[in-house]
Amino acid sequence: MSESSLVKAIPTACSDELAAVEFFEKQRWGGTSCCLHCGSVEVYKMADAETGVRNKRFLWRCRDCKQQFTVRLGTVYEESRIGLRHWAYAFWRACSSKKGVSALEIQRQCRISYKSALFLMSRIRFAMAPDYPPFPPLSGAVEIDEPFVGGKPRYRSTTNRYWRSKKSIVFAAVERGGKITRKVVPNVTGKTLKREIQ
Repeated sequence: MSESSLVKAIPTACSDELAAVEFFEKQRWGGTSCCLHCGSVEVYKMADAETGVRNKRFLWRCRDCKQQFTVRLGTVYEESRIGLRHWAYAFWRACSSKKGVSALEIQRQCRISYKSALFLMSRIRFAMAPDYPPFPPLSGAVEIDEPFVGGKPRYRSTTNRYWRSKKSIVFAAVERGGKITRKVVPNVTGKTLKREIQ
């Protein structure tokens, strides 16, 4: 897709912050907004008293619990300072591209830093990943091990054998008869392994 045809095809929500906020609100709540703290529908948009324009943070307030909230609450973009128009553009490109989209393209089109574009794309890929069901609990005789998987350590150290290692620690449990569970764990301390075993 050429640059000129891409510019013509960009949705309105990707070019204006207010349009992006209203788009995400419509996607999340449909026609009925509700409080994200108590679930009440007695909510209103906070606006400037003189001009009637929505405030810059696009806040809502609940009449029942008196809490403030935004459409960002409880989403992958909750703790982000990146504008919602950039999130809308990145979501649109991730969904419309057959082969995916790179963080460099998001950086160029949105005019944000590469670090921000990388953060944005990793959150979007996480949000678009399928939800795998949790592993069922194992029963009977179960064998447990924690192998190190990956390349060789870059440097040897006498004080810490995991120092600068590229290896991942995988906790694996095998039930006699077939079922297997596995998970990457940060370390092999007793506390970590006990939690995984339980």
